[in-house]
Amino acid sequence: MTDDEPEIDIPDSWKANIYEFTGNFKLVAEFKHEETGACVRVTPYKTYGQPGFCNAHRLVLVHPEDGVEEIVVGMEVEHVEDAEETAIKKMREYSG
Repeated sequence: MTDDEPEIDIPDSWKANIYEFTGNFKLVAEFKHEETGACVRVTPYKTYGQPGFCNAHRLVLVHPEDGVEEIVVGMEVEHVEDAEETAIKKMREYSG
């Protein structure tokens, strides 16, 4: 992980492997479940076809047995705070 520790409160069974802000107010993060190896990934995402900066995020859950599940993509998670909240919600739901 980078020197930047997440300022968010992630569930106990999860660890932040990557947590970096891009220069455009977007988040690149990977949270890994320590017991199962499942990952929640947050990446910048473009919702338009023109060249330019990404304006939203994409979140996926990578489960070792079930594969990749797209959690949410696009303007629902436009801001970093929205992406963080959605990631935490999915981690809690997964930990169940």
